[in-house]
Amino acid sequence: MADKSTNSDVMLTRSKDSAAMVPYWDLTDTIVDGIDALRLAGETFLPKFSKETESRYKYRLSMTKMTNIYRDSVESLSVKPFERDITLIEDEEKKPIPSEISEFIENVDGAGSNISVFSSQTFFNSVNSAISWIFVDMPPVDPNIKNKAQEKASGRQPYWCHVIGRNVLDIKSKVVNGQEVFTYMKILEPGDVDHIREFTRSDDGVVTWTLYRKTDTFNEKTKTAFVEVDNGTVTIGIIPMVPFVTGRRDGRSWKLSPPMRDAADLQIDLYQQESGLKHLKSLTAYPMLSGNGVKPDKGADGKAKELDVGGGVVLYAPVDANGNVGSWTYVEPSGESLKFLAADVKETQQQLRELARQPLTAQSDNLTVVTASTAAGKSGSAVRTWAMGLKDSLENALLITGLYLGIKKETYNPAVSIYTDFDDWLATADLADLATARENGDISQLTYWEELQRRKVLSSTFTAKREIDRLLKELPGDGPDVNDDPPD
Repeated sequence: MADKSTNSDVMLTRSKDSAAMVPYWDLTDTIVDGIDALRLAGETFLPKFSKETESRYKYRLSMTKMTNIYRDSVESLSVKPFERDITLIEDEEKKPIPSEISEFIENVDGAGSNISVFSSQTFFNSVNSAISWIFVDMPPVDPNIKNKAQEKASGRQPYWCHVIGRNVLDIKSKVVNGQEVFTYMKILEPGDVDHIREFTRSDDGVVTWTLYRKTDTFNEKTKTAFVEVDNGTVTIGIIPMVPFVTGRRDGRSWKLSPPMRDAADLQIDLYQQESGLKHLKSLTAYPMLSGNGVKPDKGADGKAKELDVGGGVVLYAPVDANGNVGSWTYVEPSGESLKFLAADVKETQQQLRELARQPLTAQSDNLTVVTASTAAGKSGSAVRTWAMGLKDSLENALLITGLYLGIKKETYNPAVSIYTDFDDWLATADLADLATARENGDISQLTYWEELQRRKVLSSTFTAKREIDRLLKELPGDGPDVNDDPPD
């Protein structure tokens, strides 16, 4: 029965695209969860040796080790767009931002998370999984509320939910009037009791939803343990799900090419290499004692007695009847193999850092300036592209939020500002070039300050106007060499 409810439940059936992504999601989710999850996965990521016994394998598995460069890299890439808060910006027609939207972005999920905090988690999930989703939901209408004043006083408002890629079981879409429109979506909502939510859009544009709850009983007739518990209509006429994609879609399918696949695969190689090195170290630290030409003492049961070895213990090898003398020696692996494996681990770590767009985080002295500059440029451009994709996703989510609030696109077309002016700077060379450009008069003092602030050499609270005032107080004569009028 358990097998049927787990493996044959029709409600848990995935689309081909979703099923194709599951092995990758299993890989990256396990890596992010860390060494305990990798050990739990066992042979999936640490294969057995030929003819290795179960007890020996479990011991080797317990000795595994991993430096989680992949997770640190995803974290580092994911924080870049959030070095400054996400803000709303006015549209080109200078239409005012509705107060409902201004208030909403301070608490988008109903749990107190502002739009920047919420988006940072969305960004991390998408970098790790190639896609994540924003579900814009609206609480049901209280039948006791009779007018808009009562509804406003009740505090009812839309809210956003994170939906990770693996929890979207099925998606169908089509192009309507030049726009891709979702026509069906099935979402797993895991919890103490799992739920599944289905959205369906009819040809005439009516969107309905159905909620199912998992039970303890598998129904042989319906082939599912889920039963319907609620349903309704989405009043805004669209399926309120917004994707944020960092991978590359395969045509119009929802099968994705993940941007971090190579880094994730190399992380598993590193896990196996580090684990092998640690296991070999344990064997080297405890060499085997070998008795050559020595007869073991036997107990009453006729079996050889265990030897008492260690400091302060003397072992004898008496002469036998033929005059042969035995000897005791230690058998231990050569240290050369350890040196080779340690060098291999170090090289793989370095490759992983570069592959994961982290060329300057560790051992940067081993990189040439050209290599580091190229890698840093790739990192900046990749994350910048993702950040612009997040901007589009947030604006679409705000548009759906506005529809729930009765704010049409013609009245307010949401626009957000996301920080994209980031780079992994080569501090020494880059700052020296800036200083030379300023000294030669190729850039103004204000530009020089702006570039220093952009590189985080100057505080985020630095202002040119305040600095000029301070310099003027220090100098009895002319003020500082400023070629532009300072901003307010």
